[in-house]
Amino acid sequence: MKYCSVNGQQQTDIAVTDRGLAYGDGIFTTAKIVNGEVVLLAKHLERLVHGCQYLKLQMPSNISLREQLESVAKGYPLAVLKVMITAGSGGRGYSRLGLSDSATNIIIMISDFPSDYETLALRGINLGDSKHQIATSPMLGGIKHLNRLEQVLLRAELDERSEDDLIVTNCQGNVIEATSSNLFYWQDEQLCTPEISTSGVDGLIRQAIIANNAQVKVCQTKLEDLKDVQAMFISNSLMGIMPVKTYNNRLLAVDLVLKLKRQMEGFF
Repeated sequence: MKYCSVNGQQQTDIAVTDRGLAYGDGIFTTAKIVNGEVVLLAKHLERLVHGCQYLKLQMPSNISLREQLESVAKGYPLAVLKVMITAGSGGRGYSRLGLSDSATNIIIMISDFPSDYETLALRGINLGDSKHQIATSPMLGGIKHLNRLEQVLLRAELDERSEDDLIVTNCQGNVIEATSSNLFYWQDEQLCTPEISTSGVDGLIRQAIIANNAQVKVCQTKLEDLKDVQAMFISNSLMGIMPVKTYNNRLLAVDLVLKLKRQMEGFF
């Protein structure tokens, strides 16, 4: 870790009573820093505002948080920025009753950018299917909350596998995402992405691709729908668009992915 602050003070400690630690009571966003600037900063701030509003957390001043993030990012040519907002310490048990408006904690961290992303983006990744399924959660679908135990278990599975990433379904058998990214695929010349309203995270790169490509079809997807896809890619705020070279050992075309990647230059 290159940098860490809590509520604007450079430190790495929080109270053991913090609700983010006890219950995952909070939200986060992860961004890419390039040449001292936070990529898609406005969208990341919007995500934090929306998450705070939805979870009824006290949102810090948007202006001051923007200024703080812009300031800490300046010294890094390429890095990863993570912002967490927790409910802080207080309340009793799950209840937030008695929690003060000033209890909210804002944690900002900067760490090294993954060293293998550039290589993977050039050669494409090998994708398989996860043996695990994630839950459906109508209350939290799409929200980037701090409860990430499912992703921890998915990553543990991936660490024991030979693939670069895994496709994840929910308990209804619907394809949702990869272990930490969204999924897109071409089926009969149609660009598609799974519907994720009750599971997974609605990533900012996913949002940008959908907003700037009218032909994208959001659809309920099963694993059998992916058996004869022409091309695939995964996406998140750090990797951008990452081509899939093989899916379950079947070679896929990457030209459609590279063409879309060129079209999206300048959007993120």
